[in-house]
Amino acid sequence: MTKREIKKQQTEAVIEMLQNKFGAKNFDNDQGSYFTFEIGEFEGQLMRRDFEVMFNDTIKMGPGFTDEEYAVRDAALVLEEVVNKEINNVLDMPGFEGTTKALNNLSIFKK
Repeated sequence: MTKREIKKQQTEAVIEMLQNKFGAKNFDNDQGSYFTFEIGEFEGQLMRRDFEVMFNDTIKMGPGFTDEEYAVRDAALVLEEVVNKEINNVLDMPGFEGTTKALNNLSIFKK
């Protein structure tokens, strides 16, 4: 199996999991390096390279916002963490063993 075929299978598995487990919808493939999608009221991006998910509402916020705006940000941060952990689980399932560990061992991901 070629790298392209493996990446395609991984992408399909991750998108299917997002749809089934989190109710993700409205996937848009026009961005090139990432897919856009929605989970509930949260809009996010799924990066093609490393399958990381980021939600728009997770931006850093200084003082001066309402409690509701902080609550939305906090909920988005929790969702982002849960989704990324589940993606890691999908990529370590049979057929994709070690994918997440291999990505995490790359020097660009080390802290």
